[in-house]
Amino acid sequence: MRIDSDRSGTAVTPAHALLRRRIFGAIVIGVVAGGLSALKAATNVAVTMDFEFFWRASQLFADGVNPYPLRPGDAGWPLPDAFFYPAPALLVTWPFHLLVMPAAAGAFMGLGCGLLAWRLSADGLWRLWVLGTPSFVMAVAIGQWSPLITFAALVPGAGFLLACKPTLGLACFAYRPTWRAAAGVALVAAVSLWLLPAWPQQWLENVKLVVQHPAPLTVPLGWLLLAALLRWRQPEARLLLAMACVPQLLFFADQLPLGLVARTRREAVALAISGVAAFTGWWSLVGPGELYPDEAQPFVMAGFYLPALAIVLLRPNEGNLPDWIESRLGNFRRMAPGQRSGDDVAG
Repeated sequence: MRIDSDRSGTAVTPAHALLRRRIFGAIVIGVVAGGLSALKAATNVAVTMDFEFFWRASQLFADGVNPYPLRPGDAGWPLPDAFFYPAPALLVTWPFHLLVMPAAAGAFMGLGCGLLAWRLSADGLWRLWVLGTPSFVMAVAIGQWSPLITFAALVPGAGFLLACKPTLGLACFAYRPTWRAAAGVALVAAVSLWLLPAWPQQWLENVKLVVQHPAPLTVPLGWLLLAALLRWRQPEARLLLAMACVPQLLFFADQLPLGLVARTRREAVALAISGVAAFTGWWSLVGPGELYPDEAQPFVMAGFYLPALAIVLLRPNEGNLPDWIESRLGNFRRMAPGQRSGDDVAG
């Protein structure tokens, strides 16, 4: 094993050098992403940042005001929509309500993007190609949950974050279902119910007002994504299929978890290139003035979902399921008609 020395003469192994690069890269990515998000919040360009909804709702919650019944035009709610996120999102964003909006957005996105970069690089620096996709850039620009949700998909101890956006959270849980993640979701949900008992009903009432959040299966060519069932043992296939089934904004940012489909540098680069091509096509043909996702749907399908499906289908149907799922599948096979137990065969 090669051992180098730094300027102080301390021995530096390749593992230590990689660790330093990971730390440095995560800090740089976090600072840059946070800075861009703060700049967007300060200039308030084009549309309201999604983060402002969490920030204002957390401020109201800290002051003892329930944000769920509020509607556009109500006192303390100068936003174009009601609050569409569950109460666990309030708990997670609560510390940021103490900061002014640009600083809060920068801190929230900087922390989330830095954590994601740190965890992605643990599997190889090539994983950071995910951060070169339009999904990541759009998430930073509008202040979305997808970086933190993607981070939680890879870190069971951060599984409580999946409750902050249950649609993407459910899909990411299907990618790597663990009891630790489920316990985290249950704990943050229990705390939120203790603090705000009425929130589930009020949240569901608000969700009825959401428009233009279709499940990808329901849009043109979306039915093709059912082919992921042919590779159901792959965690990436389960992620893709679950993502195809949950409502989402088909406007690039929500599709960040699809970057986890890549297992190699070549696949990661291919997904990044197809995503950039799709975004460029939308930008050039539709233009940034179109702020609603209807025009972006075909580009998202062609540049994100279908390439991810192709990668999944090119692999064999192999993969390890969690032990508790494997054991139940084994029991089902033994109980199926025509199957005989080992004792019967021996007899």
